[in-house]
Amino acid sequence: MASTKRKIFTYLLFTALALLLVNIAVDLFTHKTKKPVASELSRTEIENTFWKVLDDYGINAEWVKKKKFREEHEDSINAQFLVTLPAEVPIPLIIKDINNVIEKDITGFVSKEMQIFGATEIRIYTNEMLKLKATLTPDPKLARNRNDFSFIISDAFTLSDKKFSDFLNVTYPVAAAIVPDTDELLKVDSLQRFSKEYVLLINNDIDDSKMKLVQEYQKELLRSSIRNILSAFPNAKYVTVEERSKLFNSPIYNFVRDEFKKRRFTVFPLSEFIRLETEDEQELVSKFKFYSEDTTASRQKVFYLTLDNFGKITPLIVKYKKQGSKIVPVSKSYLSIKQKN
Repeated sequence: MASTKRKIFTYLLFTALALLLVNIAVDLFTHKTKKPVASELSRTEIENTFWKVLDDYGINAEWVKKKKFREEHEDSINAQFLVTLPAEVPIPLIIKDINNVIEKDITGFVSKEMQIFGATEIRIYTNEMLKLKATLTPDPKLARNRNDFSFIISDAFTLSDKKFSDFLNVTYPVAAAIVPDTDELLKVDSLQRFSKEYVLLINNDIDDSKMKLVQEYQKELLRSSIRNILSAFPNAKYVTVEERSKLFNSPIYNFVRDEFKKRRFTVFPLSEFIRLETEDEQELVSKFKFYSEDTTASRQKVFYLTLDNFGKITPLIVKYKKQGSKIVPVSKSYLSIKQKN
């Protein structure tokens, strides 16, 4: 009997030790998730947030004035911001972006109040203390320092069906470059349904004998090819030519160019556009940023790039659009003026 009790005791002892070791192991190898402690945003942090959001929307610092502020029961600040901004800038979105940062402080909130003449007053509180007061007043005379962008997708008509569908569903008014060919007419019809424009690209890839522009053709045959091209693609906005093509470097080029001009089409060389065809993403982004932020040259930019590269720079497009730049159809770019001249 005593032997049995000792066995039971020994068994229970080893079981307890085993459970203890398991618990120690769990404590050692399991990291308990600590909930972040919400800290109250300081007045400086809130002001920095305010300035950053204004900068994100392309608001010039000269449009922001700081003025002394005194109000009974609101002695936590001694100055307020008076912001005059272009009427096109969406004040509700500015407030939303500020609030996206402020709400990280669980005690913080933004109050807004519409005033006469369209002004909006915002007050930012944390822990029930006023940390920032600003009045935003739209002014139709002001305009942001912006550029207009147009995009021509160079490979739209050589993409897979899935990728071509992606192109059609791009929310911006991008255009497609098309090498003239009757086999492409079905795809061309789909462009209009998705509010997409197209330009005709003359290069060495034209296989349709009725549309070829080759040195072996007599002038009348060349005229016929030009008529066939323009009748098959009546909604083309522009005609562009690859400088490395046989046509561009042949004796017939001037004749072909002039024949298009008679039909109200200026033939633009591809070098007219800003070409973003590099496969190096860092180089692509750097080049796009350079031209997009340049305000010393033309404010209207026409970019020529693949759909894949367009996707890579889309976050930057969103950024520049927020700052006031516009994405316009290629038909509304500066090319329309050059074509008329």
